Amino acid sequence: MADKRMFSLKIVDSDLFLDMPLSSQCLYFHLSMRADDDGFVNNPKKIIKIIGANEDDLKILIAKGFVIVFEQGIIVITHWKINNFIRKDRYKPTLYENEVQSLSQTKTGMYIKEIGCHLVAERLTSGQPSIDKGRLDKVSIDKGRVEQDTPFSFYGEYKNIRLTDEEYRKLKDKLQGHTDMMIEKLSRYIKSTGKTYQDHYVTILNWYEQDKDKLSQKKTRKIPTLEDYDKGEHL
Repeated sequence: MADKRMFSLKIVDSDLFLDMPLSSQCLYFHLSMRADDDGFVNNPKKIIKIIGANEDDLKILIAKGFVIVFEQGIIVITHWKINNFIRKDRYKPTLYENEVQSLSQTKTGMYIKEIGCHLVAERLTSGQPSIDKGRLDKVSIDKGRVEQDTPFSFYGEYKNIRLTDEEYRKLKDKLQGHTDMMIEKLSRYIKSTGKTYQDHYVTILNWYEQDKDKLSQKKTRKIPTLEDYDKGEHL
């Protein structure tokens, strides 16, 4: 496996790519750097842990068509042949012959496994986004299946808080006017520390329970009036 890889601006400078969270973009580059000469990676979960990403970043790459997933967790970079040209005297064939046989290539060298990936590829070429900005359907990567589930959106200043529409509605009901403040608090904390959380909805609820008394005190704190200043009650 080579220690140098290339990336095409046609791929990484597209709106479809740049609309992804930075963590997903970063994961794409790391997966590509560790792929074999045919673009296959057999340890994406290990790479996710090494760079501090999470499985949602991989799911985003799958949903947007930048990687294709197979059984046993093996993946391939969809646009590998567009990004890289490897000389024949340096090329080492992949070990995953069965997976290679299940793929076909477009005239431009793009891997295609099924119609879903083909449609994403066409949209990338035409500049049409396949998924609304800041929103996607959750996917399952178990045994190479890509399944749509409940959609979620990204919130917070750094677009790193994942919530479904139902979760956001529940937060609005429970936290009232404190919802956006708690979302921003978690967004900044994740950005500054690099920590990850399995469930952002539950984390926000837990944080709110811890801060609820303080927030209530701030809300009920009396603001001095002109009469109070005249009476000296603000002192």
